[in-house]
Amino acid sequence: MKKLWELPESLQRKVVEARLCKYGTLIGEMSSPHSNIYTFDLGVATYPRYVVAKGIQVEETMSDEDRRKYFARALYEVNNAYAVFHHPLVHRFFDVDIILGVPFLLSRKRDATLRDVISEGPVLLPEALSIAVQIAHSLSYCAQQRIVCHQDLKPENVFIDFINKHFSVPAEYPLACRVHLADFELANAYLVLRHPYGSRPYMAPEQYCNLRASILPDFSRVDVFAVGVILFEMLTGGVHPIGERTSLIWPIPAEGRSRKWLREDPWKQWLKSGAQTSTGDNSVDPETLLIIQDCLEIDSAMRPSKPALEVRLLERLRTVHKDTYDTLVLTLEHFDKISNESEELGWPYYAERLELLNKAFSDRDPP
Repeated sequence: MKKLWELPESLQRKVVEARLCKYGTLIGEMSSPHSNIYTFDLGVATYPRYVVAKGIQVEETMSDEDRRKYFARALYEVNNAYAVFHHPLVHRFFDVDIILGVPFLLSRKRDATLRDVISEGPVLLPEALSIAVQIAHSLSYCAQQRIVCHQDLKPENVFIDFINKHFSVPAEYPLACRVHLADFELANAYLVLRHPYGSRPYMAPEQYCNLRASILPDFSRVDVFAVGVILFEMLTGGVHPIGERTSLIWPIPAEGRSRKWLREDPWKQWLKSGAQTSTGDNSVDPETLLIIQDCLEIDSAMRPSKPALEVRLLERLRTVHKDTYDTLVLTLEHFDKISNESEELGWPYYAERLELLNKAFSDRDPP
Protein backbone atom coordinates (compact mmCIF):
# COMPACT_ATOMS: atom_id res chain seq x y z
CA MET A 1 0.00 0.00 0.00
CA LYS A 2 1.25 3.47 -0.85
CA LYS A 3 2.32 5.87 1.87
CA LEU A 4 0.42 9.12 2.33
CA TRP A 5 3.24 11.22 0.89
CA GLU A 6 3.23 9.14 -2.29
CA LEU A 7 -0.35 10.18 -3.12
CA PRO A 8 -1.38 13.37 -5.00
CA GLU A 9 -2.15 16.24 -2.61
CA SER A 10 -5.86 16.21 -3.47
CA LEU A 11 -6.06 12.51 -2.62
CA GLN A 12 -4.06 13.00 0.58
CA ARG A 13 -6.74 15.42 1.77
CA LYS A 14 -9.52 12.94 0.99
CA VAL A 15 -7.72 10.12 2.81
CA VAL A 16 -7.19 12.26 5.92
CA GLU A 17 -10.80 13.46 5.82
CA ALA A 18 -12.12 9.90 5.55
CA ARG A 19 -9.89 8.58 8.32
CA LEU A 20 -10.75 11.38 10.74
CA CYS A 21 -14.41 11.86 9.78
CA LYS A 22 -15.54 11.17 13.35
CA TYR A 23 -14.19 14.63 14.18
CA GLY A 24 -16.62 16.30 11.78
CA THR A 25 -16.33 18.06 8.45
CA LEU A 26 -12.93 19.11 7.16
CA ILE A 27 -13.16 22.90 6.86
CA GLY A 28 -9.56 24.07 6.66
CA GLU A 29 -6.04 23.09 5.75
CA MET A 30 -2.75 24.93 6.15
CA SER A 31 0.94 24.13 6.17
CA SER A 32 3.84 25.05 8.44
CA PRO A 33 7.51 24.27 7.80
CA HIS A 34 7.16 20.76 9.23
CA SER A 35 3.42 20.05 9.41
CA ASN A 36 0.15 19.86 7.52
CA ILE A 37 -2.65 21.09 9.76
CA TYR A 38 -6.28 20.11 9.17
CA THR A 39 -9.26 21.68 10.97
CA PHE A 40 -12.49 19.72 11.52
CA ASP A 41 -15.89 21.08 12.55
CA LEU A 42 -18.15 18.89 14.72
CA GLY A 43 -21.07 21.34 14.46
CA VAL A 44 -22.51 24.17 16.48
CA ALA A 45 -24.20 21.83 18.98
CA THR A 46 -20.92 20.16 19.97
CA TYR A 47 -18.34 21.34 22.49
CA PRO A 48 -15.51 21.57 21.83
CA ARG A 49 -16.61 22.27 18.28
CA TYR A 50 -13.32 22.32 16.38
CA VAL A 51 -10.57 19.71 16.26
CA VAL A 52 -7.10 20.19 14.79
CA ALA A 53 -5.13 17.31 13.27
CA LYS A 54 -1.42 18.04 12.93
CA GLY A 55 0.26 15.69 10.47
CA ILE A 56 3.98 15.57 9.80
CA GLN A 57 4.73 17.09 6.41
CA VAL A 58 6.54 14.49 4.32
CA GLU A 59 7.45 14.93 0.66
CA GLU A 60 7.94 12.08 -1.78
CA THR A 61 11.29 13.57 -2.80
CA MET A 62 12.65 13.32 0.74
CA SER A 63 15.35 10.84 1.54
CA ASP A 64 14.70 8.13 4.11
CA GLU A 65 17.01 10.00 6.48
CA ASP A 66 15.04 13.24 6.14
CA ARG A 67 11.78 11.41 6.76
CA ARG A 68 13.34 9.77 9.79
CA LYS A 69 14.25 13.19 11.19
CA TYR A 70 10.75 14.58 10.64
CA PHE A 71 9.14 11.61 12.36
CA ALA A 72 11.64 11.94 15.21
CA ARG A 73 10.55 15.57 15.69
CA ALA A 74 6.94 14.44 16.00
CA LEU A 75 7.78 11.80 18.59
CA TYR A 76 9.95 14.23 20.51
CA GLU A 77 7.18 16.84 20.62
CA VAL A 78 4.37 14.49 21.57
CA ASN A 79 6.38 12.83 24.35
CA ASN A 80 7.35 16.22 25.76
CA ALA A 81 3.74 17.34 25.66
CA TYR A 82 2.68 14.11 27.37
CA ALA A 83 4.99 14.88 30.28
CA VAL A 84 3.10 18.09 31.09
CA PHE A 85 -0.41 17.57 29.71
CA HIS A 86 -2.08 17.29 33.13
CA HIS A 87 -2.05 21.03 33.75
CA PRO A 88 -4.93 23.13 32.33
CA LEU A 89 -2.48 25.86 31.27
CA VAL A 90 -0.74 23.45 28.87
CA HIS A 91 -2.20 22.69 25.45
CA ARG A 92 -2.73 18.94 25.18
CA PHE A 93 -3.10 16.39 22.43
CA PHE A 94 -6.05 14.14 23.19
CA ASP A 95 -5.28 11.44 20.63
CA VAL A 96 -2.75 10.30 18.07
CA ASP A 97 -3.23 8.39 14.84
CA ILE A 98 -1.13 6.96 12.01
CA ILE A 99 -2.50 7.49 8.51
CA LEU A 100 -0.68 5.60 5.77
CA GLY A 101 2.61 5.86 7.60
CA VAL A 102 2.29 9.48 8.80
CA PRO A 103 1.75 10.32 12.50
CA PHE A 104 -1.07 12.74 13.31
CA LEU A 105 -1.51 14.60 16.60
CA LEU A 106 -5.05 15.66 17.50
CA SER A 107 -6.05 18.53 19.76
CA ARG A 108 -8.83 20.98 20.42
CA LYS A 109 -8.69 24.19 18.39
CA ARG A 110 -8.24 27.22 20.59
CA ASP A 111 -9.78 30.62 19.93
CA ALA A 112 -6.58 32.42 18.97
CA THR A 113 -2.85 32.68 19.45
CA LEU A 114 -1.31 35.40 21.55
CA ARG A 115 0.04 36.83 18.29
CA ASP A 116 -3.58 37.28 17.15
CA VAL A 117 -4.38 39.10 20.39
CA ILE A 118 -1.34 41.37 20.09
CA SER A 119 -2.17 42.20 16.47
CA GLU A 120 -5.43 43.81 17.63
CA GLY A 121 -3.46 46.53 19.43
CA PRO A 122 -1.94 47.12 22.87
CA VAL A 123 -3.26 44.80 25.57
CA LEU A 124 -4.50 46.56 28.69
CA LEU A 125 -1.99 46.29 31.52
CA PRO A 126 -4.08 44.10 33.88
CA GLU A 127 -4.79 41.60 31.10
CA ALA A 128 -1.20 41.64 29.84
CA LEU A 129 0.04 40.95 33.37
CA SER A 130 -2.50 38.17 33.87
CA ILE A 131 -1.40 36.50 30.62
CA ALA A 132 2.27 36.83 31.58
CA VAL A 133 1.52 35.32 35.01
CA GLN A 134 -0.23 32.36 33.40
CA ILE A 135 2.73 31.80 31.07
CA ALA A 136 5.19 31.95 33.97
CA HIS A 137 3.01 29.60 36.03
CA SER A 138 2.79 27.05 33.22
CA LEU A 139 6.57 27.24 32.70
CA SER A 140 7.15 26.57 36.40
CA TYR A 141 4.89 23.53 36.22
CA CYS A 142 6.78 22.27 33.18
CA ALA A 143 10.07 22.70 35.04
CA GLN A 144 8.70 20.53 37.85
CA GLN A 145 8.07 17.85 35.22
CA ARG A 146 11.69 18.14 33.98
CA ILE A 147 10.93 20.36 31.00
CA VAL A 148 13.63 22.79 32.07
CA CYS A 149 13.33 25.00 29.01
CA HIS A 150 10.54 25.39 26.46
CA GLN A 151 13.20 27.05 24.29
CA ASP A 152 10.84 28.38 21.60
CA LEU A 153 8.51 30.56 23.62
CA LYS A 154 6.82 33.17 21.41
CA PRO A 155 3.28 34.53 20.92
CA GLU A 156 2.58 31.97 18.18
CA ASN A 157 3.17 29.18 20.70
CA VAL A 158 0.83 30.59 23.32
CA PHE A 159 -2.77 29.65 22.55
CA ILE A 160 -5.64 31.70 23.96
CA ASP A 161 -9.23 30.93 24.86
CA PHE A 162 -11.53 33.88 25.49
CA ILE A 163 -13.24 33.08 28.76
CA ASN A 164 -16.57 34.74 27.96
CA LYS A 165 -16.92 32.54 24.86
CA HIS A 166 -16.85 29.37 26.95
CA PHE A 167 -18.34 30.33 30.30
CA SER A 168 -21.26 32.42 31.46
CA VAL A 169 -19.46 35.17 33.32
CA PRO A 170 -20.69 38.65 34.25
CA ALA A 171 -19.70 41.54 32.03
CA GLU A 172 -17.38 42.87 34.73
CA TYR A 173 -15.50 39.56 35.10
CA PRO A 174 -11.86 40.69 35.31
CA LEU A 175 -10.14 37.93 33.30
CA ALA A 176 -10.53 37.87 29.52
CA CYS A 177 -7.93 35.31 28.39
CA ARG A 178 -6.93 31.82 29.43
CA VAL A 179 -3.48 30.66 28.36
CA HIS A 180 -2.50 27.30 26.84
CA LEU A 181 1.26 26.86 26.47
CA ALA A 182 1.91 24.92 23.26
CA ASP A 183 4.50 23.48 20.87
CA PHE A 184 7.12 21.49 22.76
CA GLU A 185 9.11 20.52 19.68
CA LEU A 186 12.26 22.21 21.00
CA ALA A 187 11.72 21.69 24.73
CA ASN A 188 15.02 20.71 26.37
CA ALA A 189 16.52 20.45 22.87
CA TYR A 190 19.69 22.15 24.10
CA LEU A 191 20.24 19.21 26.44
CA VAL A 192 18.84 16.25 24.51
CA LEU A 193 19.67 17.22 20.93
CA ARG A 194 22.48 19.74 21.53
CA HIS A 195 20.29 22.23 19.66
CA PRO A 196 20.26 25.59 21.48
CA TYR A 197 18.20 27.73 19.11
CA GLY A 198 14.64 28.96 19.18
CA SER A 199 13.06 31.91 17.35
CA ARG A 200 15.51 34.81 17.11
CA PRO A 201 13.35 37.70 18.39
CA TYR A 202 12.86 35.76 21.65
CA MET A 203 16.26 34.08 22.04
CA ALA A 204 18.36 34.73 25.14
CA PRO A 205 22.13 35.25 24.77
CA GLU A 206 22.94 31.74 26.01
CA GLN A 207 21.04 30.26 23.07
CA TYR A 208 23.83 31.42 20.79
CA CYS A 209 26.44 29.44 22.68
CA ASN A 210 28.52 26.51 21.48
CA LEU A 211 26.96 23.38 22.96
CA ARG A 212 29.91 21.24 21.98
CA ALA A 213 31.68 22.44 25.10
CA SER A 214 31.96 19.99 27.97
CA ILE A 215 30.04 22.26 30.36
CA LEU A 216 26.56 23.32 29.27
CA PRO A 217 25.29 26.80 30.15
CA ASP A 218 22.31 27.23 32.44
CA PHE A 219 19.18 27.28 30.26
CA SER A 220 16.69 27.42 33.13
CA ARG A 221 16.03 31.15 32.57
CA VAL A 222 15.97 31.23 28.78
CA ASP A 223 12.16 31.32 28.83
CA VAL A 224 12.18 34.21 31.32
CA PHE A 225 13.97 36.29 28.67
CA ALA A 226 11.23 35.41 26.16
CA VAL A 227 8.49 36.36 28.65
CA GLY A 228 10.09 39.79 28.94
CA VAL A 229 9.97 40.29 25.17
CA ILE A 230 6.39 39.02 24.97
CA LEU A 231 5.15 41.27 27.79
CA PHE A 232 6.74 44.25 26.05
CA GLU A 233 5.02 43.29 22.79
CA MET A 234 1.64 42.96 24.51
CA LEU A 235 1.86 46.42 26.01
CA THR A 236 3.07 48.09 22.79
CA GLY A 237 0.75 46.35 20.35
CA GLY A 238 3.47 44.20 18.84
CA VAL A 239 6.59 46.35 19.03
CA HIS A 240 9.72 44.40 19.94
CA PRO A 241 12.15 45.95 22.47
CA ILE A 242 14.45 46.73 19.52
CA GLY A 243 11.83 49.28 18.40
CA GLU A 244 10.49 47.41 15.36
CA ARG A 245 7.09 45.77 15.04
CA THR A 246 7.99 42.09 15.19
CA SER A 247 5.42 40.85 12.67
CA LEU A 248 6.75 43.30 10.05
CA ILE A 249 10.35 42.08 10.21
CA TRP A 250 10.13 38.40 11.19
CA PRO A 251 9.81 35.62 10.11
CA ILE A 252 8.94 37.16 6.71
CA PRO A 253 9.65 40.88 6.31
CA ALA A 254 6.77 43.01 5.06
CA GLU A 255 7.11 44.62 1.66
CA GLY A 256 9.64 47.42 1.76
CA ARG A 257 11.11 46.31 5.07
CA SER A 258 14.77 45.46 5.56
CA ARG A 259 15.72 41.81 5.49
CA LYS A 260 18.55 42.31 7.96
CA TRP A 261 16.56 40.85 10.85
CA LEU A 262 16.53 37.50 9.08
CA ARG A 263 20.24 37.32 9.84
CA GLU A 264 21.67 36.31 13.16
CA ASP A 265 24.14 39.19 13.55
CA PRO A 266 21.66 42.08 14.19
CA TRP A 267 20.00 40.12 17.00
CA LYS A 268 23.37 39.27 18.52
CA GLN A 269 24.35 42.93 18.27
CA TRP A 270 21.21 43.95 20.15
CA LEU A 271 22.09 41.47 22.88
CA LYS A 272 25.70 42.61 22.92
CA SER A 273 24.53 46.19 23.49
CA GLY A 274 22.57 45.05 26.56
CA ALA A 275 19.16 44.12 25.10
CA GLN A 276 17.97 47.69 25.56
CA THR A 277 14.25 48.51 25.29
CA SER A 278 13.00 51.22 22.97
CA THR A 279 10.10 53.05 24.64
CA GLY A 280 9.74 56.21 22.63
CA ASP A 281 5.96 56.28 22.99
CA ASN A 282 6.02 55.66 26.76
CA SER A 283 3.48 52.86 26.34
CA VAL A 284 5.07 50.78 29.11
CA ASP A 285 4.85 52.16 32.65
CA PRO A 286 8.12 52.42 34.62
CA GLU A 287 7.28 49.73 37.19
CA THR A 288 6.38 47.13 34.57
CA LEU A 289 9.29 48.18 32.38
CA LEU A 290 11.65 47.42 35.27
CA ILE A 291 10.32 43.85 35.42
CA ILE A 292 10.79 43.52 31.65
CA GLN A 293 14.33 44.84 31.82
CA ASP A 294 15.17 42.36 34.57
CA CYS A 295 13.87 39.56 32.34
CA LEU A 296 16.14 40.82 29.56
CA GLU A 297 19.31 40.75 31.64
CA ILE A 298 22.19 39.48 29.52
CA ASP A 299 23.60 37.48 32.42
CA SER A 300 21.06 34.73 33.00
CA ALA A 301 21.98 34.55 36.70
CA MET A 302 20.69 38.13 37.06
CA ARG A 303 17.26 37.29 35.66
CA PRO A 304 14.49 36.22 38.04
CA SER A 305 13.69 32.53 38.14
CA LYS A 306 10.32 31.47 36.76
CA PRO A 307 8.66 31.33 40.22
CA ALA A 308 10.25 34.64 41.21
CA LEU A 309 9.02 36.24 38.00
CA GLU A 310 5.50 35.01 38.68
CA VAL A 311 5.62 36.54 42.18
CA ARG A 312 6.79 39.91 40.82
CA LEU A 313 4.15 39.93 38.10
CA LEU A 314 1.44 39.08 40.63
CA GLU A 315 2.63 41.85 42.95
CA ARG A 316 2.43 44.32 40.08
CA LEU A 317 -1.03 43.04 39.13
CA ARG A 318 -2.27 43.40 42.71
CA THR A 319 -1.21 47.04 42.64
CA VAL A 320 -2.75 47.69 39.24
CA HIS A 321 -6.04 45.80 39.55
CA LYS A 322 -6.92 43.98 42.77
CA ASP A 323 -9.99 42.20 41.36
CA THR A 324 -7.98 40.69 38.51
CA TYR A 325 -5.28 39.64 40.98
CA ASP A 326 -7.76 37.94 43.32
CA THR A 327 -9.54 36.14 40.49
CA LEU A 328 -6.29 34.97 38.88
CA VAL A 329 -4.84 33.64 42.14
CA LEU A 330 -7.98 31.58 42.77
CA THR A 331 -7.94 30.36 39.16
CA LEU A 332 -4.33 29.23 39.39
CA GLU A 333 -5.01 27.41 42.65
CA HIS A 334 -7.95 25.66 40.98
CA PHE A 335 -5.85 24.68 37.95
CA ASP A 336 -3.12 23.29 40.21
CA LYS A 337 -5.71 21.19 42.02
CA ILE A 338 -6.99 19.84 38.70
CA SER A 339 -3.43 19.02 37.70
CA ASN A 340 -2.73 17.13 40.92
CA GLU A 341 -5.92 15.10 40.58
CA SER A 342 -5.20 14.37 36.92
CA GLU A 343 -1.69 13.15 37.74
CA GLU A 344 -3.10 10.78 40.35
CA LEU A 345 -5.78 9.39 38.05
CA GLY A 346 -3.67 9.26 34.88
CA TRP A 347 -5.10 8.91 31.38
CA PRO A 348 -4.84 5.23 30.40
CA TYR A 349 -6.37 5.65 26.92
CA TYR A 350 -3.96 8.36 25.83
CA ALA A 351 -1.02 6.50 27.38
CA GLU A 352 -1.91 3.47 25.25
CA ARG A 353 -2.24 5.57 22.11
CA LEU A 354 1.10 7.21 22.72
CA GLU A 355 2.72 3.83 23.29
CA LEU A 356 1.30 2.73 19.93
CA LEU A 357 2.89 5.72 18.24
CA ASN A 358 6.24 5.21 19.91
CA LYS A 359 6.34 1.55 18.97
CA ALA A 360 5.40 2.26 15.36
CA PHE A 361 8.34 4.63 15.00
CA SER A 362 10.69 3.10 17.54
CA ASP A 363 13.55 2.96 15.07
CA ARG A 364 13.45 6.70 14.49
CA ASP A 365 15.74 8.15 17.10
CA PRO A 366 16.01 11.93 17.48
CA PRO A 367 18.51 13.50 15.08
